Amino acid sequence: MINFRLIGVKLGEGLKYDTSINEINRIAIAIFDFTESSHSNESITSSRSQLIYDWVMTLAEQKIDDERKLKLLQEFINALTPENSSLRSLIKESTQLYDFDFWRVIHRSITDIAKNKFEDGYYADAVESSFKEVNKRVKEIVKNKTGQELDGAALMYKAFSVDSPIIALDDLSSETGKNIQKGYMQIYAGAMTGIRNPKAHDNITISKERAMHFIFLASLLMYKLDDAISY
Repeated sequence: MINFRLIGVKLGEGLKYDTSINEINRIAIAIFDFTESSHSNESITSSRSQLIYDWVMTLAEQKIDDERKLKLLQEFINALTPENSSLRSLIKESTQLYDFDFWRVIHRSITDIAKNKFEDGYYADAVESSFKEVNKRVKEIVKNKTGQELDGAALMYKAFSVDSPIIALDDLSSETGKNIQKGYMQIYAGAMTGIRNPKAHDNITISKERAMHFIFLASLLMYKLDDAISY
């Protein structure tokens, strides 16, 4: 998610004349519950910059969720810097850049339905809306072709059936094409059963990172519909 390496380098360079080895270690030990390990970086020439970089990279390696890592990293940055320091926005700048790149590759219909919820911090709602949008699109295609009004996994099995597909995703005259059709049928159906339905029926909290994973999948399913051979 976040480029810890870049943040570590920038933070170290920005503070190499404004802090001390003892101060860096004192602050780090007060915030982190792990021991700093060495991470060689030939571009760093200051011992203070290197120490800051080592602490940041050691944090990046910890087996904790990304939101917790970012909170600890921000605490570390804040403790090292004065209140008006531009270095305090390093995480925000990195996140904004990533989010821009993220939405740039997401299918437009998913962006339209999920982006505002996601950016407001309603990650589970953004995911639920994304897969509802996939379901809605497939549902409309099937209804227009057959008059049937199906939903969820049953809809996907009907729409992407290998033997009598309503939506053909590949050339079904070949074994490869049939395998692709079957595989995506299972992905579409599984997404409805395993992702959309739990989000719709349970009060589930998910992380920003996991929400991005799910939204990428919903986007892929939308792009796959765009590329369908026929429907």
